[in-house]
Amino acid sequence: MSSVRDFDGRVAALVFGDFMLDRRIAGTVDRISPEAPVPVLHVKHEHGCLGGAGHVAASLAGLGCQVTAAGVIGEDADGRTLRDLLRQNPLLKDELLVHEGATTVCKTRLVAGTHQQLARLDREGPRQLLADGAERLFERIASEIGRHGVVVIADYDKGTVSEELARRCIARCRELAVPCLVDGKKPAFAAYAHATLLAPNQMEVERAIGRRLTGDEQIGAAAEELRERLQFDSMVVTRGAEGLTVASAQGTTHVPTVMREVADVTGAGDTVVAVLAACLAGGWQIEDACRLAVLAAGIAVGKPGTYVVHAAELDAVHRGVSPKVVDWAGAKKLVQGAQQQGKQVVFTNGCFDILHAGHLSCLERSRQLGELLVVGLNSDSSVRALKGPSRPVLSHDHRASLLAGLACVDLVVIFDEERPEALVRHLAPDVLVKGSDYSREQIAGADFVISRGGKVVTLPLVPGLSTSKILAEQQRR
Repeated sequence: MSSVRDFDGRVAALVFGDFMLDRRIAGTVDRISPEAPVPVLHVKHEHGCLGGAGHVAASLAGLGCQVTAAGVIGEDADGRTLRDLLRQNPLLKDELLVHEGATTVCKTRLVAGTHQQLARLDREGPRQLLADGAERLFERIASEIGRHGVVVIADYDKGTVSEELARRCIARCRELAVPCLVDGKKPAFAAYAHATLLAPNQMEVERAIGRRLTGDEQIGAAAEELRERLQFDSMVVTRGAEGLTVASAQGTTHVPTVMREVADVTGAGDTVVAVLAACLAGGWQIEDACRLAVLAAGIAVGKPGTYVVHAAELDAVHRGVSPKVVDWAGAKKLVQGAQQQGKQVVFTNGCFDILHAGHLSCLERSRQLGELLVVGLNSDSSVRALKGPSRPVLSHDHRASLLAGLACVDLVVIFDEERPEALVRHLAPDVLVKGSDYSREQIAGADFVISRGGKVVTLPLVPGLSTSKILAEQQRR
């Protein structure tokens, strides 16, 4: 297996651990409270998503894996919301156990604008109740472990995974020759001994080893020391902007991060764990798995909130294509995710054959109409149908890459039809934009967008600029 696409439907993963609800309350701040020196958040929207082990499970499903979600929740509103979110994804199998008296773990983040966290509110109940429920749950899932290609123990030290239960789960995986990856937050790593792979962050390694670590050499030596002492096949240390350090029987390797603009680091570690788990199940070499995980983390931190990286965008990055260039299915998921967060999605389209200042002006003004700009791009065959056999000048792959390089463009989706009517209906944007040389009756998808309460906007063109005129001038010279 060497392609991200190979995960799709071929990897079955069991995620066992602390399932949480991540709630995001976002708005704007324009004053300080007269009651106390704290900002006043004017709430614009609220959004809930799967957190903790739930985010690991959702991330595996985003890669196309079939995922069994096994954890303990309370009989409360947060638990019902978490379960509803889980059941929305057909790739996630619900094996959550509702335990009487337990409290569903919930983290609520108050966010100003798109990125700035003002505060985090945590709701947790008695740890022992989660542990009691987990004992019952493990009796139910132990016989199912052999049906999976990988088991992930996502232990956020909230109570679900006791030390004894971690040992039993790892032993069961060893017995059945099923890879077991542990993302564990317990101060000591002894409970995770004999796991296939342990994936702590640098601070957790320093706590376990009892000393500060600086530089590749010290971190690599500490990882190898712990790996040998606790008999892990591999140990992967996540180091934020410094990337990953991998210790295995083949030696120690450092995988640098892929530098991207950081919007939010929430859940990036879960993304790394999910990719490593999928790669373990698929038989990837650990160094190759880590390089793919770094690419996935780079995508995740570039998005606000707890973001699920999808197979299409990771596959594109893996192949050297911008993550902004996505297929129809990937675009639909990203658009829906943005709309669920209260964002306005703007759509425009064109051939963009020889990108010029007129295009840039239109795209920049389109982006100002919302928070996510999707550009539909005519494929090579549809450009030929529209413009003649001598066009396009640049292939759609090149044109897509150029568009993706623009800061104002968030997604690029290629379509084969002459007009993007089907793509507009598929994505259901909030705002549809074209140049003023089009009347509303000529704009594909206009009636559909308006029927859903959306807007259609025409923007003035930059005088004298068009690809056809540029090409004609070149031919006259």
